[in-house]
Amino acid sequence: MADPVDRLLAAFSARRPMRTGSLVITLFGDVIVPRGGAVLLADLIRLLAAFGVNDSQVRTAVSRLAADGWLAPERLGRHSLYRLSESGRHRFAEATRRIYAGPPERWNGHWHVVVMPAARPARDELRKDLGWLGFGSLAPGVMLHPCPDKDSLASVIDDLPPGERPLLVAGADALPAPPATLQALVEQSWDLDALAAAYERFIGDFAALDRALGDGFAPPPLPALLARLMLIHDYRRIVLRDPMLPRELMPRGWSGAAAYAAARRIYRHLVPASERWVDAELHAGKRSLPAPAAAFAARFR
Repeated sequence: MADPVDRLLAAFSARRPMRTGSLVITLFGDVIVPRGGAVLLADLIRLLAAFGVNDSQVRTAVSRLAADGWLAPERLGRHSLYRLSESGRHRFAEATRRIYAGPPERWNGHWHVVVMPAARPARDELRKDLGWLGFGSLAPGVMLHPCPDKDSLASVIDDLPPGERPLLVAGADALPAPPATLQALVEQSWDLDALAAAYERFIGDFAALDRALGDGFAPPPLPALLARLMLIHDYRRIVLRDPMLPRELMPRGWSGAAAYAAARRIYRHLVPASERWVDAELHAGKRSLPAPAAAFAARFR
């Protein structure tokens, strides 16, 4: 039987186009951010070569991420170090909550309704930002979510000029809506069918690795890290499109719940060995990366 990590790596490396910048984002978010947020470029190049990415592609990708405000370059003698910028740190914090925390456990029945500003450019940009937070479109100029991340929502609105801020209405229903009404509201505001299909593909892609790990398969440190990065890379691309609605509003047998459970199982199997490779091989200057922050232990818990 073929090694499940080798099979995943062959399929992953054959993807075209290979979006190196997105892979760098995955690496920073999952590995580098918990360990201080900085790493030598040479170490990035060496690790990403395992995915079939050459040094020119890595250099171009990190330069673009620096130009876009995600990373900040720094010279250390003959070496280059890339550090997470303050803007990048804020973006990663929001994404981390959504990727590793899973859907909300409880819902208080409240809704958050946003009525957009009249100006078209401001409305379009706000719609994009709210969509990233999981808001659905109820009608032209009206978006809603049952339980958005309040800090992220406040950040989006507070960053707008006063004249471009929307009307935000938040609170409990005066009369609770019947289940059929809530189901129709969800179907109208979010495309869950496409999301469910993406989750099902994810589960299928990692099923062989999931079974092997459950049967005692223990990949060495570098393959464990590569498998961990492929897992988070593919899961991240789906979960950041997920509105993370409470369970009461989701269809029965929702594949997102099964995908989260699979990601959690696989990730927890891979972390110990993969972290040994990070300890030995990744550096922020002359020293190895610092130990992970305490919050790292709470991921997928």
